[in-house]
Amino acid sequence: MRSTYASISLANIKHNIELIRSRLKPETKYLAVVKANAYGHGMEAVANCALESGAAYLGVAFAEEGVRLRLAGITAPILLLGATDEDHMDDVIRHFLMPTVFTVETLQLLQAHAVKLGMVCRVHIKADTGMNRIGFTSEATFTEAILLLKRCPNLVLDGLFTHFAVSELADTSFTLLQAERFRRYVEICSQNGLHPILHASNSAAALHIPEAQFDMVRGGIAMYGCHPAGHTVKGIDLRPVMSWHAYITHIKTIPAGEGVSYGLKFVTPCDMRVGTVAVGYGDGYKRCLSNKSEVLIRGIRARQIGTICMDQMMIDLTNVPDAVVGDDVVLLGRQGNDAITADELADLAGTISYEILLSISERVPRVYTKD
Repeated sequence: MRSTYASISLANIKHNIELIRSRLKPETKYLAVVKANAYGHGMEAVANCALESGAAYLGVAFAEEGVRLRLAGITAPILLLGATDEDHMDDVIRHFLMPTVFTVETLQLLQAHAVKLGMVCRVHIKADTGMNRIGFTSEATFTEAILLLKRCPNLVLDGLFTHFAVSELADTSFTLLQAERFRRYVEICSQNGLHPILHASNSAAALHIPEAQFDMVRGGIAMYGCHPAGHTVKGIDLRPVMSWHAYITHIKTIPAGEGVSYGLKFVTPCDMRVGTVAVGYGDGYKRCLSNKSEVLIRGIRARQIGTICMDQMMIDLTNVPDAVVGDDVVLLGRQGNDAITADELADLAGTISYEILLSISERVPRVYTKD
């Protein structure tokens, strides 16, 4: 084990899924989004935990991620949320993955590949109702696709979905407008005798906009314990799933007036006891947090000082005079009565909690706990 590791609480994944589902109708399905290695938490372990906790579907970004889950023995429905190019269509069909379709041309190619393989491919069609990323934006083109799909014996329409652009905002007007636009696409399907699973809500909408839940919701960042709005919301007991630990590898007293780390951008204002921790931006602890962030040692906040290096960084131990080499350093998570949250680090880095979690590199071992 390296001198740093990320602890992943499977119990908190279960808790967060149960919390989200408690705000839905009993019959509403839950799709667990496990793309990007489950937001850095570990795709296989999180996927299995989510399925055991009631998820009916899994969502990944592209074919390689879906194949990885199949090779891990996962048999649940897997939706590819992004585009699928022709080079990957055979793998998608062979591994019973469900691609997202948003062009007539993709339907034609999928049908041709499915015929070649002698197999059936289940698909989800995406409508763009205001995100302006991917999806059908023309009802006429969408209708053309639906009519084509009905003539493709090797394709089955499993789902129809859209994605909300601002569902984390208190003002729900645009989200409700998107939901209303989506219902028009649903009507076109119904008029053509097609009744796929309908889904639109991401984490924020699943938590706060019950009228937009349709048949299924897609749980992403909330499943990992962060609120999509970037702060704690009263009454929403999301529990962070990941905590990031390291330990002090060296302690020295640096005289007043000495510079610390590359560039000597931090100069000691007095004699300072400084600890070195074997974590840096090579592990995903962002360099832009230099001289801004804090860590927890013995339940007490201690500030990071000097430029964060690739593999190491320095900590001011003034507030923790009893600290010794080997002490646990919490970079992310709770220790004692205090916690360093992904949102706190995100605010300091000028980003969002998603990127903080995803930034923790694969060279940081993941340790899974059931508590």
